[in-house]
This record gives sequence, structure tokens and C-alpha cells, in this order.
Amino acid sequence: MKPINKSAFTPEFFLGIDVGKADLFCHILGPKKPVACRFDNSEKGITELITWLEKTAAPIELAACLEQTGHYGIKISKALHQHQIHSLFLVNPRQIKAFGEQKLRRNKSDTADAKLIARFLQSEHSELRPWEPRSIENERITELSRYSESIVREVAKLKTKCESAREAAIQRSLKRRIKIGEKEIKDIRDRITKIIGSKNDLKEDHDLLASIPGMGPITCQIMVAEFPEIALFKSARELAAWAGLTPRHFVSGTSGRTTTPITKIGSANLRRALFMPAMNARVFNPLLKEFGDRLEANGKKRKQVIIAIMRKLIHQAYGILKSREPYNPEKRGFNNPIKA
Repeated sequence: MKPINKSAFTPEFFLGIDVGKADLFCHILGPKKPVACRFDNSEKGITELITWLEKTAAPIELAACLEQTGHYGIKISKALHQHQIHSLFLVNPRQIKAFGEQKLRRNKSDTADAKLIARFLQSEHSELRPWEPRSIENERITELSRYSESIVREVAKLKTKCESAREAAIQRSLKRRIKIGEKEIKDIRDRITKIIGSKNDLKEDHDLLASIPGMGPITCQIMVAEFPEIALFKSARELAAWAGLTPRHFVSGTSGRTTTPITKIGSANLRRALFMPAMNARVFNPLLKEFGDRLEANGKKRKQVIIAIMRKLIHQAYGILKSREPYNPEKRGFNNPIKA
């Protein structure tokens, strides 16, 4: 059977799903009368939801949207993708909230949320980036990496407490907990290394990222864990925007901010991972050192310079992963300036 070219079709039915720990509230907008239903967020409930969709619309006619709010939506996302619907979108909850404010939303409930998501999808689907499931190995790396980073933050807090503790017994207890945490971090990082080494594409991505000066092994692991499919982005700037590292301009009439903060919309884990490499690159990477010096000469503050270097590292990572060639400072694009 000849495969269907989905891009040749425009969805006629728009499904909004409000995902909760125990419930899936659904609302469908389309050429027919709107329909809504509630299902359990379980294997049985998801099966019933798919059956309900089959009675409502053909998969190729259906687009679906849910908020990207954590692991509660993973099973339904995979089930909808397997059902081969026209397109599936996982969006930042702030987009839905902003859309609701634009429409002067007055009601707040699970059913109203599902209807709002469906209206948002119907209005904005042509501007959204479709979601694709990641490999099992990618999902394992992401979960392990985020858990490891949570332990790193806990250990940092314990070390701060240890420095201020006066009682010897408390210090001994804190040191034991710090030692256990550091061992767990090492074990998890070793496990991530083994998973990356077992898959050629993941190992190749890791090695390409490691070719960038300033990128250590842990940062490369986090980038492999956090980066979505590079092919989904048309440019390095789109990837930087996804990571929340692009400037947010605020100017209105004669008033406006004297500084330009970043959007911080995207992966906070990725931003945290890039901060120390940017600090190192500011000193030891000749191209980015020159870039940082130029920004400082233009009056930029130290933190602004570091954030601009973080964005520069994202641009370099995009170029390397897109071209499948290691870091080359002589290659066009690596030493182009970026506005801070």
C-alpha cells in the first residue's frame, strides 16, 4: 500500500486533551458539533479514548494537542502517535495560558481547559512544531540525567549545611550523606555512558558535541539527553529560542527596559548545563574569548557576556549536529558574531 503523504492534508478535527494524574478530559472541534468526553489516564482508559476517536474521525483528519507538563502525558502521547493521527503537538503551558488571556477566558475547570486547548490548536496549528517520540535509549538517558542533576543539587545543599554546622555529629552525618550522593551520581553517569556507547547515533552525537572547546563529558551527556531531534529546527536561532536563550525585548513608546533579559522558555536543565562551559569558553576558547572581549568593549555586563556565549555554544552545537562534522574554527559560521 502506498504511504499517505500527511502534509497534503489539512486536519478537520482538533482534539484538545487536559491531562491529569488520573483523568484525560477531551474536547474535539471540527465541521460537526463539538464533542467532549472523559477517560481514565490508564491503559484501559487510553484504549477507550482511541476507540472513541475512531468513531469520530479518521486518523488522517485529526490533530491533537496537550500541554507538556510531565510524565502523566507520555502514555497518551505515544498512543496517539501510534494511532497515526495527522499531527500531535505537545506545547508549553504558557502558550495555552496566553491564548486563554487573549480570548478573555472566564472559566477554569478540566473540561474548560480541554476546550481551550482544542481552540488553541484550531487557531495555531500551522505555527506549531509536531511532536515525535524519542527512542527508548533517549528516554532512559533523559530520565537518568535529570535524576542525577537533582542529586547534584541536593549534594550542593548538604555541603553548604556542612560548612555552617557546628555540632560534630551533624557534620559526620552530612559528610556520610554527601559521600553517598556523590557515589550515586558517579554510578548514574557511568550508566548513561554505557547507554550512549551502545547506540552508534547517540555516541556519534556525543563525540561531535565533545569536539567543541569547553564542552566536558557531563555537559555533553546532558545535551544528548535534553536536545530534541535537530531536524525539527530550521535554524540555530530556533534551537536557541527553544532553549530559552534568545533575548526578550521590551519597548513601548518612550519607556522600556535598559536591559534585555532572555526568555527562559525551554529546557532549564540545558541552560544550567551550559553555564559552566560558557565560563570556561570565555577564558580558554580563543574564538569565544575574542567574542566575549568584543561584547564587554561594547558595554555588556559579565552575566550578559556569559549568556551570549551560552547562545553561541548552542549555535555551534546545531551546526555540528546538522552537518555531522566536528568543530572546526575555520569553518564559516563558527566565528560569526551574535548580538547580545
